[in-house]
Amino acid sequence: RQYDAVTAERWGLVNAVVPGAELRATVRAWADEALALSPTALKVLKHSFNAETEHIAGVGALAFDSLELFVDGREAREGVEAFNEKRQPDFSPYR
Repeated sequence: RQYDAVTAERWGLVNAVVPGAELRATVRAWADEALALSPTALKVLKHSFNAETEHIAGVGALAFDSLELFVDGREAREGVEAFNEKRQPDFSPYR
């Protein structure tokens, strides 16, 4: 079946229904909202959604990207530096 836009919105399949003349401005406003948010948080959130529907591939992507986020961070550097300096790491700033 095909459903009209109003029905799709009522069912929660789309976020909004706007006249064609307002579509570009609405998309631009939503894109600007997303661009104001943390790119890292959005990346992890998107992977979390994909993990639900793509199962193994989604979980794998989430795991590898999350690992990359950790490895590139100050917390991971503290662990590596502590290991190289043969001392206990101080992770207290990251709690």
